Amino acid sequence: MLKELRERIRYLVDRAFAREFVGQLLLFVVLVVAVTVIGMTAVAFGLFSTENDAVGGIPRDLDRGFLDSLWWSLNQVLTLRGFHRMYGASTPILLYALFLSICGLAVFGLLVSIINNAMRRRIEVLRTGETPVKERNHTLILGWNNKIFTVLRELAHLEPGLRVVILAPKEIGKMENALRVAGIGNERITTILRSGVPSNLRELERVALERADSIIILSTDDDDRDSIKTLVLLAGQRHWHHGPPAMTSEIVRDENYELAQIAAHNRIHITSSNRVISKVIVQTIRNPGLAAVYNELLSVGGNDIMVGRVADTVDKYLGEIAYGFHDAIPIGVTWKTDSEDGVRHAAGLNPGSDYEIAEDEDLVLLATDRALNYRGLIRPNKPITGGGESQQPKVPERVLIIGWNDLMLDVLQELDAHALTGTEITILSLLEAKDVEERIQRRLGTPFHNVSIRPVTGDAAEGRPFLELEKDNFESIVILADDGGGKFDADTRTLRVLLRLSSLQGKQQRCPHTTVELLDDANRDVLAGLGVDDVVVSPEIVSSQLAQVSRQPILGPIFRELLSAGGVEISLRPAADYVEPGVDCRFDDLTAAAQGKLEIALGLRLAEGDRLLLNPPRNKVWRLGEADRVVVLAQQVYR
Repeated sequence: MLKELRERIRYLVDRAFAREFVGQLLLFVVLVVAVTVIGMTAVAFGLFSTENDAVGGIPRDLDRGFLDSLWWSLNQVLTLRGFHRMYGASTPILLYALFLSICGLAVFGLLVSIINNAMRRRIEVLRTGETPVKERNHTLILGWNNKIFTVLRELAHLEPGLRVVILAPKEIGKMENALRVAGIGNERITTILRSGVPSNLRELERVALERADSIIILSTDDDDRDSIKTLVLLAGQRHWHHGPPAMTSEIVRDENYELAQIAAHNRIHITSSNRVISKVIVQTIRNPGLAAVYNELLSVGGNDIMVGRVADTVDKYLGEIAYGFHDAIPIGVTWKTDSEDGVRHAAGLNPGSDYEIAEDEDLVLLATDRALNYRGLIRPNKPITGGGESQQPKVPERVLIIGWNDLMLDVLQELDAHALTGTEITILSLLEAKDVEERIQRRLGTPFHNVSIRPVTGDAAEGRPFLELEKDNFESIVILADDGGGKFDADTRTLRVLLRLSSLQGKQQRCPHTTVELLDDANRDVLAGLGVDDVVVSPEIVSSQLAQVSRQPILGPIFRELLSAGGVEISLRPAADYVEPGVDCRFDDLTAAAQGKLEIALGLRLAEGDRLLLNPPRNKVWRLGEADRVVVLAQQVYR
């Protein structure tokens, strides 16, 4: 009975609120009457007793009964300003006072409501990111994906104190929470969030587009459509406050790369995520251990590729000044050229040790600090050279690729560009063989020239497919980030595959070189002890490159050339190709030996402890063995 009454009352209250003003007013009157009547029962508990005679707030002048208790209870319920002083007035005046007091209460309540609603609307506007941005010389990020966190960390490293405005079609609250979880609040950077569509010109004007110092476009939800629309708007923009800013854009799908280049009109640097990652993976297949080099070059901290002018190097040979730095390695030069679209940057990497640096050229350096220390020309010692020519890296004859994602077709194209005729690529994935062949045909069209493809259907996380693959015959294994249909996230599935592979290591005669693609660098430590030789964290590499190019546009063509098939490439070569094994040497000896092979020495990969030393100390003495490697930059000139 009591439960039914309670539910009935709740229902009536809901109905009253559903009728808005009339229902709510009726509910107000009912509540006032009901509470007032309840308050009048105080008579039975000594309201007018002698104990309360001294209380001035209890009236007694009318009847010490119904009227006085009604007046007392009503004033306690309504607390109407000034109405309590009308005690004893005539009935018409009393009604007027009651009416005006209630109206005054309504006016005051309306004022409070207006102020409250205005403040709430303002807070809501701020939460939804609808207010304009009044920044200048800021970095503007358009779009949102998992690469944004590394972009922000890299920007904080490159320019501490930078103000970054983010415009993305996401809710402000969700973006704030994602940045908080990623720890961006601890970085030396200020982020200003706005919710909106980057391909809308009015939205771009709202985030002070014309006053931005640099602009980075990210593909939201791995969709390039909005990015290409934004490229068209930015390429057509002519009203810049301090000239065009440095602009760079990510394109996820390689088939959209050419279209993005057309939309950019050579005014915006375009980075194809799949193209960059596929090149890094293939270069790592050719050069085991190379992933660590790329991770350091393209990650926050450590050695970076920098561009700058160094005094006293003009009219000097590149090979000569290489010995004058103790904290940097000159690897090329940059210059500016005029074009129809304005001034453009050009660069030459490893142009030769006899290349003379011109007055209008800047140096490209591998360095840890922008405050470079050049000691002037130093005469090198006679190099301690090794015997024979450098061994060229190559694609193994048999490669196993596990998993399938958007990178696959780009990886296959890159392998075909580097491989020798007869290389066999086995693809183990959940896709049927016919589906794999159709995807290759639909995307690439022409058959491969140097590689043959063997698709195998199976779930590598279950282990059974390995029994049919003759795993001992593969020289290289690549595990791509594949979520396998969504049952596990990609990195978890990769871990499951690695556990299966590690369980077979005791049964095989040799362990092939293993390269793993991860989506989250936090999972790198989990792979320890599972036989992984190289780890490629794809979002980290792309986002770091985007951030660096946004601060130094000249780095765009440099990164592109470093990853191109047939161009300048970073390679790991046996130390015996440069110095005699077991003989004491310094890095200057490696520099001289590399120059004799038309290469530039960048560092060492020591077998003991599997240590990578880029731009190592010049006074350190090493005794290198057969298993040690020298990191070099091969010769190539480009414009």
